[in-house]
Amino acid sequence: MSTIIQQGRFTSDGSVKNLAIRSDVDWMEVINYTQAATTQSTGRGVKFYWQRGMANGTGIKIGKENSSSIINMDDLTSGGFTLLDTADLTPGAAQTGTTITKAAPAVCTVTTHPFSTGDIVRIYNSDTMDQINGLEFTVANTGANTFTLANLNTNIANFTAATSFNARKIPFDPQFYPRNRTILNISQASSAIVTMSVTHGFTVGQLVSFRVPSAFGMVELDGLQGTVTAINQADANSFTNTITVDIDTSAFSAFGFPAASAAPLNFAQVIPVGVSAGNTYGGLLDDASDNVSILGMQLAAGVNSPAGSSSDVIYWRAGKSFAVDNA
Repeated sequence: MSTIIQQGRFTSDGSVKNLAIRSDVDWMEVINYTQAATTQSTGRGVKFYWQRGMANGTGIKIGKENSSSIINMDDLTSGGFTLLDTADLTPGAAQTGTTITKAAPAVCTVTTHPFSTGDIVRIYNSDTMDQINGLEFTVANTGANTFTLANLNTNIANFTAATSFNARKIPFDPQFYPRNRTILNISQASSAIVTMSVTHGFTVGQLVSFRVPSAFGMVELDGLQGTVTAINQADANSFTNTITVDIDTSAFSAFGFPAASAAPLNFAQVIPVGVSAGNTYGGLLDDASDNVSILGMQLAAGVNSPAGSSSDVIYWRAGKSFAVDNA
């Protein structure tokens, strides 16, 4: 008749943090060790708490006031704790947006949105940017009413700034790693640099295949296989969510995103197909076959959220109670 307690720590990279907690969890406490020892001109959270019965995304925040070590306590209506079952890919509640800018990267406006840096969002019902309807993007640089689509350049032809759209959070990547990814850009180079819409997760040595519908150009690449030789090198737009492959595309026709047509039926994709000989990543048939599903907790990121901001050292404890009474 006792509780089960797990604990640990991590250094934040400024993105949402998914923690596997094997015993399931009835309560959780997080302390931002870095910020507990500092005083910031703009106050921020240093301790966070969640208990079963609280809604997903919520919690309690204990934080320091502006330019002070005085502590106050607030409830979090968003940007808190979310129970995590990565096998459940049911999208989050629909959010209504008012603008998507023509910019590199594109900035979306949604009043009091629930998204954190590192989240995956699906964009749909855009009134003028039909070309991205149904696509998923990694979120970056969130504000109270804005968030950035980290790897999307809309400051080019065929895009018109959107004045209405919807967005939903995709709670977790597909279960099996490595994953198919949607392509936003491919360079014409002796070793092609490929930019994707969602943080890709590929590693050096993996074999990938390409699917490039004719509407996007560079049809010469369609069906070819290549080996990943480098990751996260800057592309022409200074985006670094990239892989470099050993395929010479310098004489290929140019890749164009968005395609000239308003809403292509199929998008260009990178598909994992295995690993190169002698690579330590896995077996030669190791395509999208590694089940990385977990049960646990997702911590939202940000100065007033439990996953903190980049370089913050975070300590956490989570417990499974002998009994829970939320009557």
